[in-house]
Amino acid sequence: MSNTHPPGPGTPIADSAPPPGIARSATSSLMLAVIAPASIYLTFPVALLALMGAADSGRHTLFSWLAPLIFWSLPLPLGVLSISLALSTIRRFGPESENGRLAVKSLWISGVVSIVGFFVTLSFMHGMQYF
Repeated sequence: MSNTHPPGPGTPIADSAPPPGIARSATSSLMLAVIAPASIYLTFPVALLALMGAADSGRHTLFSWLAPLIFWSLPLPLGVLSISLALSTIRRFGPESENGRLAVKSLWISGVVSIVGFFVTLSFMHGMQYF
C-alpha cells in the first residue's frame, strides 16, 4: 500500500475578523458628514438667485420648485452616502467599537444638517408664499 491518507477535515478556516484600527468607511462617512454642511454654503447663494428669479409678484410659476431643488442638489447626495457608509460600518463593527463611534458621530452630524436644511427649505417655501 502507499502512504496516502484519506482526506481529513484539514485546518479550519480562520474567522475573518475585522482588522484593528479605524476603517476607511468610518472615516469616509465622517468626512462626508462634515462636507455636506460646507456644500450648503455653495448651493445656498445659487438657490437664493433661483428664488429671486422664480418670484413673480406672489404667484407660483413653473420654476417655483427650482430654489429648493438647487439648495439640496449637493448636500443630499453627500448626506445619503454618509448615512449609508455609517450604517454599514455600524453593522460590520458594532456601535461600541471605535469605528462604530465615528459612524454614530457622522449620523448625528447628518441628522443636524438635515434638520437645519429642512428649516431653510421651509423658509424658501415661505418666501415663495406657499403658506
